[in-house]
Amino acid sequence: MNLPASTDPEELFLALKRRREEEPDNADILHALARTAYDLGRFDLAIAYGGLAVKADPRPAWHVTLGLALLRAGHAEAARAALHVAALNDPFDPSISLALADVLETMGELAAAESELRCAVKLRPLEAGHHLVLGQFLARTGQPDRARVELREARRLAAPDDVLTRHAEGSLLAALGELDEAERLFAEIRTLRPHDPAAAANHGAVLFELGRLDAADEALTQACVTATPTAETWTNLGLTRMAMGDLRSARQALDHATALQPDDPRIVLNRGTLLAELGHTEEAAALFRGVMEQAPESRDAERARFNLGTLELGQGLFDKGWRDFEARRSLVQPWPRPDVPDWRGETVSGRVLLCGEQGLGDFIQFLRFVPLALLRAPVFLLVPDSMRRLIESSLDLPVWKDARQSGRLVIGTDSNAAKVAARTSLLSLPHVLGVSVPPGETVYLTAGSVRRSIANKGKMRVGLCWSGNPAYRFDRRRSLKVEWLGPLLDVPDIEWISLQPGDAPGGFEPLPAGDMATTAAVMETLDLVISVDTAMVHLAGALGVPVWLLNRFGGDWRWRAGNWSAQTGESLWYPQLRMFAQTTPDLPSEAWKAPLMEVSKQLRRRAQAR
Repeated sequence: MNLPASTDPEELFLALKRRREEEPDNADILHALARTAYDLGRFDLAIAYGGLAVKADPRPAWHVTLGLALLRAGHAEAARAALHVAALNDPFDPSISLALADVLETMGELAAAESELRCAVKLRPLEAGHHLVLGQFLARTGQPDRARVELREARRLAAPDDVLTRHAEGSLLAALGELDEAERLFAEIRTLRPHDPAAAANHGAVLFELGRLDAADEALTQACVTATPTAETWTNLGLTRMAMGDLRSARQALDHATALQPDDPRIVLNRGTLLAELGHTEEAAALFRGVMEQAPESRDAERARFNLGTLELGQGLFDKGWRDFEARRSLVQPWPRPDVPDWRGETVSGRVLLCGEQGLGDFIQFLRFVPLALLRAPVFLLVPDSMRRLIESSLDLPVWKDARQSGRLVIGTDSNAAKVAARTSLLSLPHVLGVSVPPGETVYLTAGSVRRSIANKGKMRVGLCWSGNPAYRFDRRRSLKVEWLGPLLDVPDIEWISLQPGDAPGGFEPLPAGDMATTAAVMETLDLVISVDTAMVHLAGALGVPVWLLNRFGGDWRWRAGNWSAQTGESLWYPQLRMFAQTTPDLPSEAWKAPLMEVSKQLRRRAQAR
C-alpha cells in the first residue's frame, strides 16, 4: 500500500481517514490508522481500528498492534489474549515476545516476562536492541549483575555510534556506584553528540558525583545554555556550584529548578540547604517544614527533619534540635547489633553498646556524653581502630577513671566482643539522656605526653591542618590550598608542624605515621593548633590544646551562634577554641583572604608577646 508522505502524525492520520473513505474495508489502511492513532496516544481509536484490521486480515503483526493498544488503555488481559493469537500464528517473530513481555511485566508476572524476553534474544541473538530491552528489564527488577551482562552485550553488538545502549549501561553503572566506568560511557556519548544538551547534562551529573567539579560545571553549563534545561540539570548545576563555593550562582541555578518544579522535594531540600548556608535560617526552616507536611512518612520528610534539626542545634534550640537530629537514623548506615533493642536512656543493669556512626570528628565530639551515660548503665564503647589506643591512654583522666576501675566502662573494636542488653549511638546520647547543652567537662582525651610549657622561650610550635578528606563532596568549601597559606607562613618565630597525613610541604615538621594517639601526642607538644573544620579541631578541643578554627561561610551547626556562651563568648564544646570565619559567600580563593589575614595578625601578635 502506498501511504501518504507526511511525517506529521496528525496530518498522516487525517490523510489515512480520507483514504479510508475511498476504501472503507482496506485492511492495510485500517492497520495504518491503528498504528498512527497509537503513536498519537489515542489508544481507544487504535483499538477500534486495530480490531477492524485483524477482523479483515488476522495477521500476527496486526494483533501485536491491537495488543499493545489494549495494554496502554489498561486492558492487560485482553492484550495478552491478542498477543497469544499472534504468537500461535507466528512463533518465530521476536517482536511478539517483546510485546508479551511488556504485558506480563505490567501484570506482575515477572518470571514469565523475562522468559519472553530471553525468547526474543534467542530468536535474534545478534540483535543489540533485544539484549538492551532484556538488560533494562533486569535492571528494573533488581537484577543488576545480570543486567550488566546483557547491556554490555548490547553495546558490543550495537553500531559504533550507538547512543542508546551506552546510555542504558552508563545509567546502570552510575546507579551501582561504578562511577568511573559510567563516566567513560557518558563521555563517549558526549563525543558522539557534542551539541546535545542531554548528553552534556548526563555527563555533568556523573562528573559531579565523582567530585570532578570543574569538568561537571563546564558540562552542566553547556547543557543549560544550549537548550531549555530540565529541573534536574539546573539542580545538578546548583549543587556543583555550591560544592565549588559559588553560593550566589548556586542559588540562581536552584531558583531556576524551583521555578520548573516547585513541589519537587529533592529540589526544595537542596534549596533549603543552600539558604541555610547563606544564613537565611527561617526561610530554610520553612522549606524543610513544607516537605515534612507534604509527605510526612517519606524519606524526604526524614531528610527535611534532620536538616531542620541541624538548624535548631545551630540556633541553640537543643531540646528540639536533638529530637529532630534523630531523623538521621533513617539516612545513615544501621547501627551494629540489631539483635538488641535501642536504649532509651533509662537506668539499667545490663551493659549498653555505644557506637559511632559518622566521621572521627563526630565520634570525638560526642564522647563527652559517655560519662553521663555511665551514670545510668554500664557501657561497652565500640571504638574505631584508629581511636582505641588514644582512648585507652585517656582512661586515667578523672572523667573516666572511676568507671574504668569499677568495670562499668569497657572498650573494644568488635561489637560482638561483649554481652550487651541494649544499644545506641554516641550521637543519640543527648536525646536519650535529655541533655540540653554539652556537659562542662572539657578535657577527656590525652595521649599522656608531657605538655609544652607556656613559659618556653623558644619558637611557638603551631600545628596546621589546611585541608580535609577530598572525597567529601563539599570539601572544596572547607579546605585551603597550600599556596594560600602565605600570610600565615610569613609570621616569624613559628615552628610549623603539619597535621596532615603524608608528605609535608617545605618548612613543616611532618606528622608521624600512626593512629590518633600518635597525632594526639604531637598535639600535646604544641602551643596552638590551627585547622579547617576537620577531626583535628575536635581532637585538639578534647585534649585541651588551644585551637583556632578556620571556618567556611555558614559553617556547620556546631560552630553557629547558638553554640557559644552568651556570658563568656566561649564555645560550648571547646572553651579554648577561637573561630576565624569567612564573612562573605564568595569563591574560596577570595573568601579565605580575610580570615587568613586576621589569623596572621593574631598569630604575629601572640608570637611577639612570647
